[in-house]
Amino acid sequence: MSESARRAAWPLALLLTLAGTARAADEAPAAPDPLYDPQPLADDVTLPLPCDGKLVLRYIYVLARSALDDREVNLGYAFSENDPGYRQGFLAGFRRAHINGQFELADLPPAWRERLAGHLPSGGDGLRPMLYFIGKYEVTQYQYAAVMAQEPWLRGTQAEPPACPKADARSRLPMVEVSWYDALRFTALYTQWLGRTHADALPALAGGPNSAAGGAPSFVRLPTETEWEFAARGGHAVDRQALEARLFPRRSAEATEDGPLREWAVYNQVVGGSGQAARLAPIGTRKPNPAGLFDVIGNAAEMVLDPFLMVRGGGRFGGGTGGFIVKGGNYLEGEQALFTGMRREYPLFGADGSPSHNATTGFRVALGTLAAPRARYDELLERWQAEGRLASLTDDITSEADAGARLDAIIANTDEPRMARALTELSEELKRNVALIADQRKEAAGNLIQSAALVAETIGNYNIRLIQLRERLDKAKRDRNQAAIEVLSTGVNNGTSALQGALSIYLDNAATGARYADDMFRQQFQRVQDELARKPVIGQSLLARATLFMKHVEQYRQARRLEPEPVLNELLGR
Repeated sequence: MSESARRAAWPLALLLTLAGTARAADEAPAAPDPLYDPQPLADDVTLPLPCDGKLVLRYIYVLARSALDDREVNLGYAFSENDPGYRQGFLAGFRRAHINGQFELADLPPAWRERLAGHLPSGGDGLRPMLYFIGKYEVTQYQYAAVMAQEPWLRGTQAEPPACPKADARSRLPMVEVSWYDALRFTALYTQWLGRTHADALPALAGGPNSAAGGAPSFVRLPTETEWEFAARGGHAVDRQALEARLFPRRSAEATEDGPLREWAVYNQVVGGSGQAARLAPIGTRKPNPAGLFDVIGNAAEMVLDPFLMVRGGGRFGGGTGGFIVKGGNYLEGEQALFTGMRREYPLFGADGSPSHNATTGFRVALGTLAAPRARYDELLERWQAEGRLASLTDDITSEADAGARLDAIIANTDEPRMARALTELSEELKRNVALIADQRKEAAGNLIQSAALVAETIGNYNIRLIQLRERLDKAKRDRNQAAIEVLSTGVNNGTSALQGALSIYLDNAATGARYADDMFRQQFQRVQDELARKPVIGQSLLARATLFMKHVEQYRQARRLEPEPVLNELLGR
């Protein structure tokens, strides 16, 4: 029986059940495929697998100026002393990291570009979505067997590709009992098989390695811990507050509260008193996280690419390198042990010297490429040289007046080696401090834009309340109700004062916004736009308010003042 026939023989009832759980999207997703993609989404992308199979990927993006730009994210969890995990905070405690994608839309195969074009922000003001790709599901036993069977043919010791593995009841289970080295071997063989049989299916930077521009190929690898956790938390699909939470938002359509974890994760519910036995489950039996990933919590725990580093109390990694990292918890653990920052350290080798493996740990894959291919050298150099310049903080400082640039010019004209080394150290320290301030100002600029939008929304609400009070006051005057007139007159006066106070705050915000470097402020607006677009109701209103605020900031930048009355009329749509 052919592989396609075997897949078609899966029970119809299962197909119907899986089809009913697929998430709605703007375009109709593909039909459910229980072996490879039981819960298709409209914006999935796929890579071919041996035996006419496929591996489904999800995209994660960061709005950035270039491949050198990135976004600061928080990993782990800030345990309090009463939390069960506090005594092991050095394993999974709060720490900071940075994330960015490696692929631009132009690097993707045409079918991927067509699939994703309507789902990505258009960017603007120097920002564009930088993407990375991560497995939608954990690698299954069937996928693992199909790829690993290719090794003799890929090595040339077998003339023909191998026969396809036979699908059975365990085929859809995550592949466990594999070592970290086994997982790496899978990614290596899969990349080699793709390169030999479906090279055009992979993204390629700037035309790929054979282009005159000096592009780079992509390859299959394990995700880094930061890539894994950012995606598991919801990535670009959630706002900053949700990214800081213990678990990703778990809400079905029109729900106002998070649903029970059992609808999103396979774990040991006996701990919670349900009496249900825990066992490894097939892929896609629960709901996806906001980024469209399945089983990031529970089911099989997952290995990542980078080695384990302990967490320092100051929120950074320590310097000692350990074993391999396992993320997300597994099906034998209770709900209290499961959170997106969960991580454990396992030894690379057991006591007998063999690579470590167990029945609860598997993996999912990601796509990677070179961080600095030759085709990006000029762009990366330009961004690197601009890092740490005072001129990036405000438009009031020109490049010629930038203290860092002037110091570098002095160093270039210094003949005395010891003095040049001392000045170079000073220059690097200055750049580090300026870069830190720049990151803080970026964060403050984004917060200012959102705050101003909220103040504008408050002004609108105050005005609605004032209109209602004035209407009631007019009625009281017509009725000659003196008691009501006094109460309502006080309410109108207080409401007017509150509105004027909020307007004053709004104008101050506009003046503050004008002190930021224009390019940076516009880039932060693009990021705020992207975040507000994900808020279902208030987001659209705040987005309109934020857009108007940017106009007022530009007006203040030009005239160094704003007239309160025209601004208020614009805020109220008069």
